[in-house]
Amino acid sequence: MGGKSRSSDGRQTGVVIVLLAALLVGLWLPGRIIVSTSGSLERRVFFLVPVRRNNIVRGDYLVFRKTGPEVRFLRRGSRPNNDTLIKRVGCVPGDRLTRNSQGEYLCGQRVLGRPLERDSQGRQLPQFRFAGIVPEDSYFMVGDDPRSFDSRYFGFIHGHEFLCQALPLW
Repeated sequence: MGGKSRSSDGRQTGVVIVLLAALLVGLWLPGRIIVSTSGSLERRVFFLVPVRRNNIVRGDYLVFRKTGPEVRFLRRGSRPNNDTLIKRVGCVPGDRLTRNSQGEYLCGQRVLGRPLERDSQGRQLPQFRFAGIVPEDSYFMVGDDPRSFDSRYFGFIHGHEFLCQALPLW
């Protein structure tokens, strides 16, 4: 009567399945979690999912890459090679984006923030100038902090620039 019992085989199979599942999750999960170290967002930890461009709504957090002279100017000295940003959608195509007499951007009646004229070192900051209906496939992205590096400085982000949607976890 030598040999393994069925319950022993079942336990070994269960352990192998659990280990394989843990390995797969361990390989898959790190690419799906992102931690924002920037002070521009109230949320810090996000779970990344594919972005559905036809379902983007105000308030969604989205990840995108932004390059150009405004980015190089504002990122100089911090992390100049990091062009990946997470921001919240403040205004979507078809919304009215305006500026009030205090220089604040508004989406409809919602205040999105006022761009700063100078950075902490006294340098003139670029300003995005727009008033009107947000064009098709264009999004005005904002941070939660008044000093956030967002569309107030670099303008609209287009749908094809979004890498993924970031669902806030914490």
